[in-house]
Amino acid sequence: MGRGRWIVAGIAILAVVGAVTAGLLLGPPGTSGGGSLSTATDAAAQARAGAPGFDGELAPAAPPGSPIVDRTVVRTAEVRVEVTDVAAVARSARGAATALGGFVADENIDDTGARLSLRVPADQLDPLVERVSAMGRVLNSSGTVQDVTEQSVDLEARVGSQQASVDRLRSLLARAQTIGEVVAVESELARREAELESLQRRLTALRDRVRLSTLDVDLRPAPGAGGGSGFGSGLDAGLDGLRALGAGLATAIGFLLPFLPVLAVLAGAGWFGWRRIRARHRKRRAAAPMPEG
Repeated sequence: MGRGRWIVAGIAILAVVGAVTAGLLLGPPGTSGGGSLSTATDAAAQARAGAPGFDGELAPAAPPGSPIVDRTVVRTAEVRVEVTDVAAVARSARGAATALGGFVADENIDDTGARLSLRVPADQLDPLVERVSAMGRVLNSSGTVQDVTEQSVDLEARVGSQQASVDRLRSLLARAQTIGEVVAVESELARREAELESLQRRLTALRDRVRLSTLDVDLRPAPGAGGGSGFGSGLDAGLDGLRALGAGLATAIGFLLPFLPVLAVLAGAGWFGWRRIRARHRKRRAAAPMPEG
């Protein structure tokens, strides 16, 4: 019987020792051992699931079709066209630019051809190129796209920062109490306002280049093409001559108009003097004795 008790006590002691050993090996939650294994597992799961708290790897790439940041670009194009009537095509190109909401920024026509710089809204550049290209035989055509996104963002940030600096200086100027403070703040304020205006002009010019695209048109006369012939060309030449004659007459009249009052006074005085002289001659002839017959 006593021997049985010792056996039971030994089993109980072994059970307690086993429990303590297991507790030391596994450890409480949040410590090393089994807790570390659990934490590593959770971290791996988060990594596979792309959890925000995991910073071991970069996030996966955005799927196709996701929105892309708008880029700020400046578009320009150039086209060289061979035509039979340079003047007529130049007029048509000007009309096409005006119809698309643009204007002629520069134009030069001579015996060798015509060169025009047309500016239209950016979304109308391609239609303008198509219209001009259809006016003759295209010799060369090219286009460029300049990405100015970083430049635009930088200028906008600098303008905002400079504006805030100017506002702070104006606030300091309002609180200045001595002449020295006023002079110092005004000097710095003038300098920063000048810098702000310069940045604003640069930003305005950049936005204008983005909003309006430029098409440089080079019109070359076709080999053997002269000034044109036929009734239409003759009529155009006659109208040009009539306009030149009218312009010349208008210039002459405008030049003589200031002298008309003076000429009128001189003419009136001359006419009055001539009448008096003529009246005197008549009186003398009437008073002279008639010769006896």
